[in-house]
Amino acid sequence: MSFTITARTILHLGSDLISSDGVAIYELVKNAIDANSKDGVEIEFDIVIRESDFASCMTLIDLEEDETSLEELKEKFKSKINSEAEETLKETFFNAIDGSRSKDGLKRRALEAYKTCNRITFIDSGTGMSRSDLHDIYLTIGTTHRAKAVRESLRNGEKRPPYLGEKGVGRLSVMRLGWRVRVETATTADIETNVLDIDWRKFEEADDAEASSVQIETKSGKPKRKGDSGTRITVSDLRSSWSVSRLRNIARDEIARMADPFSWEETRRFRVRLSINGVAISSPRSVANDLLKHAHAKCTGSYFFDKETCKPALTATINSELYNGLPRDFSFDLTDLMSMSGLKDNGQPWSVLKSLGSFKFELYWFNRQRLKAIAGIGDREEVRKLVKAWTGICLFRDGYRVLPYGGEGDDWLHLDMEALSASGYKLNTKQIIGRVTIGRLENPKLLDQTNRQGLIESPEKEALISTLHELVSTWWHDYLNDVIRVQKKTSELAFDTVSESTVVQTLEERATTSIKEIRQHYTGEARLLAEVKDAFLEIKDAHERAVQRIGAIEEEKERLTQLAGIGLLVEMIAHELARATELTQSTLKDLSRKNIGVDASSSLKTLSSQIKVIQKRLVALEPLAISARFRRSVQRLAPIISYIFDGHIAQFGVDRHNISFRMNEVSNLATVGFIVEGHLVQIIENLIANSVYWMDVHKKEHPSFKPEIVVTILSDPPRVIYADNGPGIPKERAESVFEAFFSTKKGSAARRQGLGLYIARQNAEAMGGSLNLIAIGIPHKNRYNTFELELKEGADES
Repeated sequence: MSFTITARTILHLGSDLISSDGVAIYELVKNAIDANSKDGVEIEFDIVIRESDFASCMTLIDLEEDETSLEELKEKFKSKINSEAEETLKETFFNAIDGSRSKDGLKRRALEAYKTCNRITFIDSGTGMSRSDLHDIYLTIGTTHRAKAVRESLRNGEKRPPYLGEKGVGRLSVMRLGWRVRVETATTADIETNVLDIDWRKFEEADDAEASSVQIETKSGKPKRKGDSGTRITVSDLRSSWSVSRLRNIARDEIARMADPFSWEETRRFRVRLSINGVAISSPRSVANDLLKHAHAKCTGSYFFDKETCKPALTATINSELYNGLPRDFSFDLTDLMSMSGLKDNGQPWSVLKSLGSFKFELYWFNRQRLKAIAGIGDREEVRKLVKAWTGICLFRDGYRVLPYGGEGDDWLHLDMEALSASGYKLNTKQIIGRVTIGRLENPKLLDQTNRQGLIESPEKEALISTLHELVSTWWHDYLNDVIRVQKKTSELAFDTVSESTVVQTLEERATTSIKEIRQHYTGEARLLAEVKDAFLEIKDAHERAVQRIGAIEEEKERLTQLAGIGLLVEMIAHELARATELTQSTLKDLSRKNIGVDASSSLKTLSSQIKVIQKRLVALEPLAISARFRRSVQRLAPIISYIFDGHIAQFGVDRHNISFRMNEVSNLATVGFIVEGHLVQIIENLIANSVYWMDVHKKEHPSFKPEIVVTILSDPPRVIYADNGPGIPKERAESVFEAFFSTKKGSAARRQGLGLYIARQNAEAMGGSLNLIAIGIPHKNRYNTFELELKEGADES
């Protein structure tokens, strides 16, 4: 037995699958491109009467008890004839109407005239098709001859594929436009044209019969000139209403953006000439090089597989002419890209970044309020119109657009909703003119859906979108905000002053929900569950005490810095407690009844130890709740660092991140520093948080990796050397990581993007010390893995 293809299936693959008339036209143009048409393609619309007008006239004929006379009905049809239509076609339609002798005859003759007098003709000078091509290729649905040619070009390492299309169903898009099609085609070797006539209604009438039951014959046409080749496709019995304005919209939305408008230095663009009733329809003027040169900011770069490291990399250059921002170069390696692409959060392997393939991007941002006249384009209004016509980020494969990306209202990089909720300057699709370029051979996993409504869902597609989204919404957005602040000479940082109480409250609610679940599965240890609730009360009390003390600081910048720091620390501690409770609840829920006694006891014992660890971490909050003068004192460093790390015992354990930790105290003299204990706590806590996050990322990419943190205390002057063996920080970011809001983290870890190390350095300087990266290249080439916190040895007069 085998599948049987019914006649109606052909309709589903054509008129039902293709989403719009514009897409259908685009598909037929691509066929002309694949045929290597030397003169482009002519698309001529001959519309004697619009489909909507024709339908309204036909409705009058069918109205019961209608007293409209036959002559009045004839005049109604005649009044709807387009005066601009071709004279022969107008005459044919007029004679059909005028020669009718009854209403039934008028209905029959008008319908036949409509089917023949309204038509769309596609003319190209490509290679054409022989009679055997029509039978073996054109009439074979899903033929693989183009797909085979593309696969061969992949194997041969060619730069471009021989065809844009390869699925073998695009030719059916013609039935979206009309019920009848006539194909007249010839190769250079043919003496006469080869003709194919198809009435798609026959497939509808055949219904469940096999598709092969609808017979289609090829025949010989007119003689042709020697050496000529090409194809003429005439579509009739049109299914849509056509007008000048509608065709202009398609010229703007589909045709103008069909070929990459940025490719001035590449091969000449494929020419598409549109006309309706002899009136040429012009596409919007191409996006001008002069316009892009005057963009207020731009972001350009490429994604590629580095042959030296054998790993993926992304480079980008961002600058701003409007705000006099110096160009800033960014480079992202495998570790960065795992986060940016969302693969880390989704548990996907890094090999997706390899199979994604290389791509390039050019994105130009325009502040619409700051547009002005540009020489070669026109006044401000002309510039505004041109920007409006081309805004959107198009995706081009081998020089031709992948639909619907970049069209009006399309937001495939998910920028608009984020821009609406963001503060400061917004990077949305109505402000950006841009392109992303891919290739069929470079990006074999990025394939079109059959209905031409975007790329097929795949990990590679999601990685492409997520990476570009992160680049625009985070890196470019932050760059613009930075240069704007510099231009306005704004020195104050706008910290997120939202109270942490809301975050802690949410985490507490999660823990409370888990406690209720635990009681349903296990009734013992009520005291232990009460301790969870008490721990949250202690967290909130400690936070409140710290905020009250910090609120008394007179200098605003220092006060904001300390508020942000205490917020980070409180959130981390509350998260650990909520996580421990939820893990216990999940374990108890999955227990089998025969083991509930032993396993439940073990699980609750684990929760108990977690609470003890959390209580140790609460000790770290107390040094922050000191007097408003933030007293400095000479203290031994080792005990402070020890109790900080004691609070992370569970987090470092084999059941969590399996991190090895050791502390080296070189001499007793080195353990003394003139410090603010609360500042030191915040510095070390932020370094630990970063280590845990990035070593976790690194371990997912390298399963055999064994994470380690080493703290060494030195003297003359007192120093704390903090090192881990994670992925490290690239040398070009050695200073950027200490800037406020600079972060390459993604997801929940990035809620307070880029404040940790900024706060850490501010705290170090507030104590009269410094925090810097040292020892480049250990253990990773061109990367930093070691921080040096240098402290003062004793009090001074200040």
